[in-house]
Amino acid sequence: MKKTFAFAAAALAVIATPAAAKDAPSVSVATADLDLTQSVDQEKLERRIENAARRACRLGGFDAETRRAERECRLAMAKNAAKKVELAIAAARSGRFALIKFDGNA
Repeated sequence: MKKTFAFAAAALAVIATPAAAKDAPSVSVATADLDLTQSVDQEKLERRIENAARRACRLGGFDAETRRAERECRLAMAKNAAKKVELAIAAARSGRFALIKFDGNA
């Protein structure tokens, strides 16, 4: 059974117009090979989410303002994902399949 987590980089709206929030990229993180009842696999998921957020939030600039915007984007995505990851872990522990859509809403 294929399991993935998808989340949108809606935090990009921090540096763009409000219309950009709805155009934020969507990122999927594969979890089919993870057993979320195991702490080692939970850590793998966290690293995958961090890497996906880095890619999604990368703006390509090197100035201080761009770096700040990228950092805020990553932090917002991590905050958004945290609650949903907790739910997925709880569902895995209870033996239920969980497919969680990560979007810009907490």
